[in-house]
Amino acid sequence: MTVQPLSVDLLIFDLDGTLVDTRQDLANSVNFVRKAFGFPALNLAEVMLYVGDGVHKLMVRALKSQERRRIDEAIVIFRRHYRQHCLDFSTLYDGALEVLDHFRAKKMAVISNKPDEFTLTILKGLRVDHYFKIILGGDSQPELKPSPAPILYILEELGVPPEKAVIIGDGATDIESGKRAGIHTCAVTYGFRSRDPLAQLQPELMIEHMRELKSCFLGSEPTLP
Repeated sequence: MTVQPLSVDLLIFDLDGTLVDTRQDLANSVNFVRKAFGFPALNLAEVMLYVGDGVHKLMVRALKSQERRRIDEAIVIFRRHYRQHCLDFSTLYDGALEVLDHFRAKKMAVISNKPDEFTLTILKGLRVDHYFKIILGGDSQPELKPSPAPILYILEELGVPPEKAVIIGDGATDIESGKRAGIHTCAVTYGFRSRDPLAQLQPELMIEHMRELKSCFLGSEPTLP
């Protein structure tokens, strides 16, 4: 989509499917849980349909169960396995480091529905955590995306007005939370979701490659003190 570059002071990134390709490690841990409960493995594409709304919903979907005791047990198993294997195959998307460096003079943050410990472990393990003023995982706030609460918290903490911020993500939760918070929205089609469902959400921007962000927003010079 061709647009005039926006002037923003804050870029908020989703993690999975936006900054980092975490698909294989997530699928491996989900299938480890399924095996523990006697279920066959799911293929990668199916697991990706279940990702994006936090670990509780991931387990509900993966086990097709609402039974509280079973889901609680599954979460413990998942966390234990993923804690040890969340960086086995996960890598930054092509162009991500280049983009982060390009906007290094801007304020940047991460909001993920992934639990805090894994969000931080992955960003630190890939050596990009220092780019972000604030990193919020799924345990950081009372509400997860698509609630606007995490975005509103960051805007207040960093002193940025909504019209000067953008959220960049690959899922409906990202676009919806951005719209509800009154900030700009940018959908990426290289992540976990295909183009058509994202287009239906009517984000302001839509990109097919991470490097396109460099032409979506004006410069990397700081505009805030």
